[in-house]
Parts: sequence; C-alpha cells; structure tokens
Amino acid sequence: MIKDYDLEVHYHPGKANVVADALSRKAHCNCLAVTPRDITLCQELENLGIEMTSKGSLANLKIDSNLETQIIAAQKEDKGIKYLKEKTTNRAPADFKVDDAGVIWFKDRLVVPKVPELRQQILDEAHTTRYSIHLGSNKMYQDLKQRFWWTKMKI
Repeated sequence: MIKDYDLEVHYHPGKANVVADALSRKAHCNCLAVTPRDITLCQELENLGIEMTSKGSLANLKIDSNLETQIIAAQKEDKGIKYLKEKTTNRAPADFKVDDAGVIWFKDRLVVPKVPELRQQILDEAHTTRYSIHLGSNKMYQDLKQRFWWTKMKI
C-alpha cells in the first residue's frame, strides 16, 4: 500500500521542470527524408567492427583425426575385409560398396575391421575426447553409426 511509504509530491511549473518525461512531451512530427546510399564492403565490415588492413597474412588450421587413415590401412590387412571385398565384387550386395581407392563402405559408413585396438580407439575418442559430449551409450552409438560400421556394433 502507498500509505506504508513516506511520500511527498512536489509540483514544478513547466519552465522549472528541467527533466522532461514522456507525459510532458507534446506529440509532433519531424519529417525526415532518407536517400539510399551505396555502402561499400569495407564500410559494412567496419560497421560490424571488423577492420581492414593493407598487409597481413591468412592462416588456416584444420584438425583431422588420423583414425580414418588407420581404418583404411587396417582394411588392407584384415582377412575378413578381403573376404567381404571378394563377395562384394562377385555379387554386389546392396549395402556394401568398394570405392576407387579399394576402401569398403557399408552404405555411407566406413567399415571398421575386427581389430580390437582400433575399435577401442574409436570408442575412446568418441567417449573421452574434449570435443565430444558423452550423453550415454545410446547417444554415443547414434553418433558413431553415422560414420562407422562393424559387425555386432551394437549388442
């Protein structure tokens, strides 16, 4: 309630009231004509807070895992993969394909040979790397199955 506060109301005449508020302003129209102007790319970048320099260097950093290279190398040595390649070339199963480099794929997923250390490395990278978030085995399986395939992948 307002009676709970110690409140005083003071009236100031218009000229003495230096601070104008929304209630004391008069409505009037200031018409402004706006003409479009050509904005250069440099001006747009400056508006975004990006400066243009006359000299400089451009660097690009790309981080790749060598996991795919290890899988492809392991495919060349694995007997099961060799058998699967022969089976694929003799009568092409719909789900498996061999690309021009001799790498075997299951649909659009890389086939991982039966090498326990390699499969463990894939799981470790998916589970413990700083760039992934482990939300449980189902989420991890959903993430891995987008890129990799191996027999009995999910038990």
